[in-house]
Amino acid sequence: MKRLLCLFSLLLLPATCLAADDLFDIKPVADGVYAAIAKPAYKVNCNAAIILFGDAVLVVDTHSKPSAARALIEQIKKLTDKPVRYVVNTHFHWDHYQGNQAYPSSWPAGVEIISSEATRANIEQRGIPRVKHEIVTMPLEIEKLKSDLDKASDVGQKEQLRANLLQAEAYLAELKSVQVTLPSVTFDHSLILHRPSKTVEILWLGNAHTNGDVFVYLPREKVLVTGDALHGWTPYMGDSYPFDWIQTLDAAEKLDFDQVIGGHGNVMRGKERFDLWKHYFRDLLDEAAQAYARGASLEDAEKGVSKTLIAKYSDKFDPGFPKSAVNEGDRYGGEWPRERFAAHGVHYEPAEKPKSDLYQGLLPLLNSQRCELLDHPKLAAQFLGLERRTARGGRDSIDHGPGGQFSFEPLRA
Repeated sequence: MKRLLCLFSLLLLPATCLAADDLFDIKPVADGVYAAIAKPAYKVNCNAAIILFGDAVLVVDTHSKPSAARALIEQIKKLTDKPVRYVVNTHFHWDHYQGNQAYPSSWPAGVEIISSEATRANIEQRGIPRVKHEIVTMPLEIEKLKSDLDKASDVGQKEQLRANLLQAEAYLAELKSVQVTLPSVTFDHSLILHRPSKTVEILWLGNAHTNGDVFVYLPREKVLVTGDALHGWTPYMGDSYPFDWIQTLDAAEKLDFDQVIGGHGNVMRGKERFDLWKHYFRDLLDEAAQAYARGASLEDAEKGVSKTLIAKYSDKFDPGFPKSAVNEGDRYGGEWPRERFAAHGVHYEPAEKPKSDLYQGLLPLLNSQRCELLDHPKLAAQFLGLERRTARGGRDSIDHGPGGQFSFEPLRA
């Protein structure tokens, strides 16, 4: 009974009240180098790397919210009494930079936040609209959690949903007060910190998970910090450059290192993970190219490519891989439509239907003059460039011509 009461009391605490030890496992990797491995949470945190100099500390990545960063700061203070003077953002995704503000507020004397020039621009142009978008959409997510909790009958499931709900509500409350703190030092290709005890190389090696990913390399300690360019989970590809990513991993693999601290999952030894991810990207690109050559519709291509990848890689990635391999987000413009609408306070829901079906449904509306389009040359060119294609299986689909070239022949019903 006491155990159940303790568990219930813990579930009543918001995420911001959890002890620092509940958020991260601190693991020594080399002399003066630690990995802060994020524990599972409803709103995920990234891993961090902690690098101790003689008189200061460098931290790589700041998690999804300032409270998570403050929790890690408390753990850093148990390792050293030296101040954090440098913070590196490996890229612009929310779970790697939204905790930035915690470091200057904890050490007002001065903290330099370092990133590639592209990452700083991405935070400004894409990260901030995504924060605004999440503030708009999180209440819907919270309502769904409440509905799922009401419907749940299993005791364990109800406890998990209740914990998720409390974390979601705490996250939304914190998100509303987040002060986006931009990197103060940026670079194009490399920035090297020469300290008496350590040399730290911060490297942009090419497009990968985003166009601004950086690797943090300690040559003497033979440790590489990769952010989400390589980690222990399934690669997320929403803002990625798959072909370039392979070349970037090739370049990183040439560095002399023994251990890798990725953005998620455990510390990795050796270079096997590099080969796995490169093979996965090549198979993804090959399968997508074959589907296109067959004239498959977007919907059929998604199903076929996912089926092949799941069969080949389900035992090589994390247990969530089958779900991750299926495209569940916006099919047509990635996050771009969401961001642009959110910037104007409009909530955007991705369509459930394939793009071809949307075009087919729109054509009768246009012909009947029940709807009007803006008189804009670019919009007109987009519609005039549509083609009806028939796959080998006899199924019709509507899309733009190969290579994105417009045919300018009107589409007829």
